[in-house]
Amino acid sequence: MNNKESLDHQTFGRLSRIYIIALGAIALFTIGGQFFIQRYLNTQIDDSRIINISGRQRMLSQKLSKEILLLSSLKKDETKNQYIQDIEATLDLWKESYIILSQYNKSIQKERKDITEVQKMFIVLDPYFNEILHSSRKAIDLIKADTINQKELKLHLDNIVINEPLFLKQMDAIVFQYEKEAQQKVSSLKKIEYLLFVLILLILIFEFFLLFRPIALSIKKTISNLLVSQQKAENMASKAHELRKLQDKNVQELVSLTKAIDQTLLYARVDEFGIIQSLGSRFAKLLNIEENHHQKNLADLMDLGEIQKNRLLNLISQNKGDVFNEEFEFKMASSKRIWLDISILSVFQISGSSERLILCSDISKRKEAQNEIERLNASRYKEKEELQKSNASQIVEAQEEERKRIAKEIHDSIGQMLTALKLNIESINLKNLEKAEQKIEGLKQLSNDLIQGIRIATFNLTPPELKDYGISTALQKMAKELTKLTNKNIFFENRSDFDQRFDTLVETNLYRVTQEAVNNSIKYAESDYILIAINHSNLLLSITIDDNGKGFNMNDIPSKPSNNAEGGMGLFFMKERMNYINGRLFINSAPNKGTRVTLNYNIPES
Repeated sequence: MNNKESLDHQTFGRLSRIYIIALGAIALFTIGGQFFIQRYLNTQIDDSRIINISGRQRMLSQKLSKEILLLSSLKKDETKNQYIQDIEATLDLWKESYIILSQYNKSIQKERKDITEVQKMFIVLDPYFNEILHSSRKAIDLIKADTINQKELKLHLDNIVINEPLFLKQMDAIVFQYEKEAQQKVSSLKKIEYLLFVLILLILIFEFFLLFRPIALSIKKTISNLLVSQQKAENMASKAHELRKLQDKNVQELVSLTKAIDQTLLYARVDEFGIIQSLGSRFAKLLNIEENHHQKNLADLMDLGEIQKNRLLNLISQNKGDVFNEEFEFKMASSKRIWLDISILSVFQISGSSERLILCSDISKRKEAQNEIERLNASRYKEKEELQKSNASQIVEAQEEERKRIAKEIHDSIGQMLTALKLNIESINLKNLEKAEQKIEGLKQLSNDLIQGIRIATFNLTPPELKDYGISTALQKMAKELTKLTNKNIFFENRSDFDQRFDTLVETNLYRVTQEAVNNSIKYAESDYILIAINHSNLLLSITIDDNGKGFNMNDIPSKPSNNAEGGMGLFFMKERMNYINGRLFINSAPNKGTRVTLNYNIPES
């Protein structure tokens, strides 16, 4: 069939002709309407300009009369000259505007070929205009002269005053007439617009019922037929897509099964009683079975214990579609024991009967690694237990040393002083008063020394301030007392005004660790300046002990001392105390650069 005679070509040509006719008619009326509307709008623009000029004439006439009257009463020449220039400019603009209005009226008269109402009004207005113009020029000339003829000037001013209201009244009538004629033009324009609107609306209604509606019905029928054909095609495509999906699913299952078999390489196919239907070559080699394995029970061929054998047969017989997975240990022909991870799943045949597919993977290495991990964990647990025992032993040893030190201090100092006190008291002879008084004075001094020794001993044990007022007051008291006892500069700063109380165990350990750090600075650092500082936030309490002593090399301190002779026991017990209260201890030191010890304790939420 020729392309020009085809259905789509004929339909396109017919629709093109119809749309050209319909749109051409609408365009013709739209362009014609725009022509008339633009013509009227142009006249409206001229009318608005003329109305504006007419209104300005009224204003200029009032301004001119007022300025001339005001000028006649001025005395200063400078001011008068300026006013004369302004009045002349106003007069020229007034005259020019009047000429424009006259010319506009004449042009209208030429178009209409008859005298208009406005033209009649201007014939009445001309005498008033000429009188005001003439009198204004005469008055300006008289005022410019050196000697003013007041009588003649008054005559001209009176003439202006008389004619100015008449001019205003006539100009008001002219402005109203202009406005009336403009409204008439607007009304005519509205009528034309309504007429064009009705015509275009009628054309659209005509085109809708005779052109567009039949075409739309025809297109609707065609589209409906196309949609029916499309729905049939989509249904066929959907069925084909479902068949492809089912085919892809079966292929994917086959690929997955093949991949599992390829990865494990240990598989067997048995019935519900465990009788072998087929056996993979790798699995047969592992079981040391070369041939004649058909119709034999898989559980019998695997050297399993009685319990594991019954378990495997039970899983095979109970499998109804789910995948079962379990680990079994058996002995090979070479007496080597291996572990297999066995998965059992049902495979249904077309006849309706089912078989079991058994997939195995060798997990012997994983089991060995798991056993090794358990052995290492047991070893680490044993080492940790031994470490805890060692720490406990050292803590007990330190406690014994502390008791010995306290007993030695009491025996060497307080005990000797008590013995001396007893002997001195017994040797007092009241018959010899002079010697008795001397011994009594000695007893007083000895009593003071005894009291001081007891205070030192009790202070080193547990300061009462710690129990009564808390860690901040106790550390302040420690710094004060140690300064007196050691003659060293030991200072205390509470930088954040900390006064919070903790559990007795926490405060005691913080106090003892701080005390140990200060004692180390006094004994070993050879420092003459020690600063104890407290700082805290909402979450953390920090205590720092700084000294300017000789310091030490951090690498020389053993991580865990074996006995007191090696040193480092103080630092060890400081760390143990902080760990006991879930705190942290930081030590920074270098030779000849002093030492800083920092205690951080997490403040519990209230």
